[in-house]
Amino acid sequence: MNITSYQSQILEKKYLNKDTVCLKLQKPENYSFLPGQFLQIFFIDIKRSYSIFSKPSDETIDLCIKCLEGGKASEIIKNITVEEKITISDPMGHFIINEDDIERTYVATGSGIAPIVSMLRTSLEDYRHKSKIYLLFGIRYEEDIFYIKELEKLSNTYKNFSFDFTLSRPSENWKGNSGRVSAHLPSKITDKKNNQFYLCGSPDMVKDIRKLLIDSDIDMKNIKFEIF
Repeated sequence: MNITSYQSQILEKKYLNKDTVCLKLQKPENYSFLPGQFLQIFFIDIKRSYSIFSKPSDETIDLCIKCLEGGKASEIIKNITVEEKITISDPMGHFIINEDDIERTYVATGSGIAPIVSMLRTSLEDYRHKSKIYLLFGIRYEEDIFYIKELEKLSNTYKNFSFDFTLSRPSENWKGNSGRVSAHLPSKITDKKNNQFYLCGSPDMVKDIRKLLIDSDIDMKNIKFEIF
């Protein structure tokens, strides 16, 4: 398969937590994507796929990247600098939403939130959907927390959107939700039998939630997922 490549530039780099980086890239002319898609970055001798964090109408292409200790691409990302030129691919992937105004439930863990943020913001801000939208977001530790203030702002602005987040490995001083997302979802889906479900995160999470939904009589065709 031939992949079209584009030249881009790092416009901004910031850490969302100790090992998750947000890169803002210059959007090449005529570059378009659908909410939920990913792209590839071509490094010197490797390429890596990253979901797009921004929405299609944003002026930049934002990526939310978890840097793994000792990872070859992760070390490049850690050392990449603003104004550096990079090469990116066409957008790819079928983990997307369309403009249908239907109820949707999202479950994400860690950097799996990236494509879902693109979906959420597009649905609420651009498509102006009025149907109920719910997100369950799982993180490991307090120090890993990111993007919560932005989600709170969305929920305060759009009354049809609500979210919860939970820590799977909280400290004894943590006062919020704790446990895996699979422990919190059952009580949230009793009135969501006809929803579209979107899952994004680790293989174990996706497997567990998908089984939970199927066991709860959710139609398999209404379950979309992407594994990180």
